[in-house]
Amino acid sequence: MNQTEKTKRIAKNAVLLYIRMVVTLIITLFTSRIVLKSLGFDDFGLYNVIGGVVTLFAFLRSSMSSSTQRFLAYEMGSSTADNLRHVFCVCLTTHILLALVLFALAETIGLWFLNTHINIPVDREEAANWIYQFAVLSLCMNMVSLPYDADIVSNERMGYFAFLSILDAVLKLAIAYIVLYTKGDNLILYGALMMGISALNLFLNWIYCRMKFAETRFSFFWNKAMFLRIFSFSGWTIYGQLAVVGSNQGTNILVNIFHSVAANAAMGVGHQVNSALTGLVSNFQTAFKPQITKSYASGDYEYLTSLTNYASKISFFLLFLVSLPIILNIEWVLQLWLERVPAHAGELCIVFIIASLCNAVSAPLWMNIFATGRVRNYQLGLSAAYVAELIAVYVLFRMGYPLVVGVSMKAVLNFVVVFVRLYYTHTTQPQFSLVSYSRQVLLPVFCAAILTIAVSLPVANMTNNDLIRLSLTPIIVIVSIALAYFVGLNKREKKSLRNLIYKYKRHA
Repeated sequence: MNQTEKTKRIAKNAVLLYIRMVVTLIITLFTSRIVLKSLGFDDFGLYNVIGGVVTLFAFLRSSMSSSTQRFLAYEMGSSTADNLRHVFCVCLTTHILLALVLFALAETIGLWFLNTHINIPVDREEAANWIYQFAVLSLCMNMVSLPYDADIVSNERMGYFAFLSILDAVLKLAIAYIVLYTKGDNLILYGALMMGISALNLFLNWIYCRMKFAETRFSFFWNKAMFLRIFSFSGWTIYGQLAVVGSNQGTNILVNIFHSVAANAAMGVGHQVNSALTGLVSNFQTAFKPQITKSYASGDYEYLTSLTNYASKISFFLLFLVSLPIILNIEWVLQLWLERVPAHAGELCIVFIIASLCNAVSAPLWMNIFATGRVRNYQLGLSAAYVAELIAVYVLFRMGYPLVVGVSMKAVLNFVVVFVRLYYTHTTQPQFSLVSYSRQVLLPVFCAAILTIAVSLPVANMTNNDLIRLSLTPIIVIVSIALAYFVGLNKREKKSLRNLIYKYKRHA
């Protein structure tokens, strides 16, 4: 496959993942409303508490998914079909063993914790235990399904990946309506049907992969050296994820200790707004990840560098173009969404968005590091940065600084992480030029952002009327797009973009 075909595939996959994200976001927001109506406040809260006991392992699932994708994509770019099948078989065997371990822990320690430490109404204890069992089985099935998910993404079959995600969201909406119009114990019915979705996803993935990809036809194969490589990589990835979770939860706890529950509510609003925006970029970056790993595996470093630079720029501008109008109208947006807005929620939203912009531009760098498989020093360095951030938040709050000042350390951390990732990318890939990346990516991105803000702020501050300010948003968006194009992109990237637009106009 030549570079043009690779670029077209990435563009197509990015569009498919965008459609997936938009559709599932709309359906999910509506589903949450129906589920709350179906279960009522008490059962809805009980379901989330019990599900929370199980989803403590969610970071483990995320880490294992990234690790499996990396090894499968690497083998696709460098090895024979037999070796690829061996890697898949070892990954699947590992995930089955891990699912069994999680099942054993959940049915002993987890079950004990549920029945002794979770506050459950006496008349709902039986229902709570049923829900817990459904959640545990769902977790185990999702764990076994991970290698199939990873193989689909590594083969860049984003059309099926998007279809399955949309089907999952539609089925959850259908379940919400079934429970709404069914008499009986709605909580148990809801838990059973949700477990059924996990079983269906596993079955569909197994059927699809078996039909499309020869490497997924499982036969028991065990290679100790291969297992240790995968396990070591996964272990360091889990370590890094624990640092991220610890930083986020630690900050929430410090906010609660030094401020109030209302401050935690503002944090929650900020996280929700930020998650909705960053979902745009994470879906886009998923389309790049397999190509970055395969390019490294095949030794095509010139294309790898070009792809990394392009992904960094587009990731940043994609988030920036959506975020800037929201930042400039943040109070109006929150008022429209929530009606009653917690104090400081708007300021925290802006802090989290700035932090995510830093992360967006540097995310393709960690994909490069993961492609090499040498992640230990990177994860240690990253974890040290997260610990330093948590200490800084504690010191600032201890000294009496306001909420926003302390939480702003999150943006400072992500700015520092850009350079941490740059350093470790160069360390693991000596051919990667720090100077070239800074000149070709960071400088044009920074200049375009500063110029856009310098033009947009005076326009937005022309009036205090929210409606008039909102009506000026299209002008700000046009200015942002123009500066991103003329200042942010180089000649080759402009030409590629023009050719892509011309291609779609010709076929429209």
